[in-house]
Amino acid sequence: LSPTTTVSLVTTATNQSHVTLGKGIEGQLKVIIHKTRSNSVNLVITPEDGIGGSSIFAAGDTLTSNLGSRAIQLLFDGSNWQIVAGEISDEAEMVIA
Repeated sequence: LSPTTTVSLVTTATNQSHVTLGKGIEGQLKVIIHKTRSNSVNLVITPEDGIGGSSIFAAGDTLTSNLGSRAIQLLFDGSNWQIVAGEISDEAEMVIA
């Protein structure tokens, strides 16, 4: 996902389920919409640095959506992407872990 594009629409399929998000600019907003979920494949968003690198999500290492038509809005605080709005929980919707 481009950190310079304000809104990203993502469709998942068998071979397209994992995307990365790099660091932004302090104060920048980013909206990610899991538009369509095909073939029962979840959307998984990880930091561009990869698993094991320094996380850029303030509350965890990955964001996961298990259903299309879900959205999340993030704000870059200078170090991390903070969740501003969206359907977030630890069991469904956009899951941060």
